[in-house]
Amino acid sequence: MKIIVHRGTNQVGGSCIEVCTNEARIIFDVGEELPDKFQSEREKKLLIVDDLFVNSKTSDRKIDAIIISHNHGDHIGLIDLTKEDIPLFIGKTSADVHNTICDFTSKGKKIKKHKYLVHEKSFNIKDIVITPFLVDHSAYDSYAFMIEGNGKKVLYTGDFRSHGAKGRITEWFYKNPKTTNSDVLLIEGTNLYKDNYIAETETHLGKRAEEFMRKTKGNVFVLQSSANIDRVVQIYKAAKRTNRLLLVDIFTANILAQMPSSIPNPETFNDVKVFYPYWLTQHLFKEENKSSLANKFAKYKLQKSELKQRTDLCVLVRENMLWDIEKRMNYSESSVIYSKWEGYKTDKKVETFLTFFRKNNCVIESIHTSGHADTNTIKDFIKYFKPKKIIPVHTETPKKYVDLFGDIVVEIKDGIEYSV
Repeated sequence: MKIIVHRGTNQVGGSCIEVCTNEARIIFDVGEELPDKFQSEREKKLLIVDDLFVNSKTSDRKIDAIIISHNHGDHIGLIDLTKEDIPLFIGKTSADVHNTICDFTSKGKKIKKHKYLVHEKSFNIKDIVITPFLVDHSAYDSYAFMIEGNGKKVLYTGDFRSHGAKGRITEWFYKNPKTTNSDVLLIEGTNLYKDNYIAETETHLGKRAEEFMRKTKGNVFVLQSSANIDRVVQIYKAAKRTNRLLLVDIFTANILAQMPSSIPNPETFNDVKVFYPYWLTQHLFKEENKSSLANKFAKYKLQKSELKQRTDLCVLVRENMLWDIEKRMNYSESSVIYSKWEGYKTDKKVETFLTFFRKNNCVIESIHTSGHADTNTIKDFIKYFKPKKIIPVHTETPKKYVDLFGDIVVEIKDGIEYSV
């Protein structure tokens, strides 16, 4: 068995890993690069993998499958550039969320032909057996993988953590007897650049959000990803405890509709309502076959008069909603919860959004926790997995793994073949 990390040995995001035998070639993730928080104008590098993309070089070894760990752009962002005849595997909810995002944006194509990943349900790709394991991450329906072939066992963690709402499933993965003593562990290390970093739990974050909301007289605007479901749940709980109505836009409502009914959403929770951003709504009704995305939630709409007058709202927003906030909502004595990666603050749209609120004397508070494992969780992984070799991926500081775990760590470069 051989491993080629096409991208990810020395950077966060843009992930693409190949595992192959004499019979099979399998690609795990086809990610787009994340913006550089220090060089926002940095040009993205071209990912080159034979037989993967429509315009890539053709070889005598076709790719037998693409397996997507989760629907974050740095793991799935290049999927619409791949050859359509390659079988695709992804979690059902992950695919549904990806397709919903495609419905609302001009970027990316919907996934049409694919097979679903199911927790601990193994499947074969020629002589390779893949077993998916659900893990806790800021993307709902995220998977790690056990990959077996030629008498070897490789584990790929994808992105994971244990401080979210689903921390126990991550623990189940690394304490599972099936996953111990792997020949190679491909493990992310996004947060290892922070010495002895201990992540704030989602539950604690929710309590901080609640305290912040209590101090705010007016509306609270929360700048966060609509697909960060753990965060939506915590913000909802904080809003409920402070007697606020959670207000989501039509895009977020469609995302939440893909989730189990226990997740706060306008259809099953009477204290969650919907508003219609002007420009987005115009777009939906102009595009063919997209009006249903808006009409689906019409009966849960907050009326214009309430939208303008109420000061007890907790509103999930995005950077492109400034016009709606300024013209259609009450932002007097309001505040903002910034609940995203700090690196995004270098983006001009984020900067413009936050500047508007600063100029209007609104308090801005960063209340966010990482979607990635902290140092203690990574140590637990290694303790229980007992891998023979470790290959760090999805990290800017692979040498930190050497410092922590010594000689079993193998530092390889992008595109270099490693034999298991």
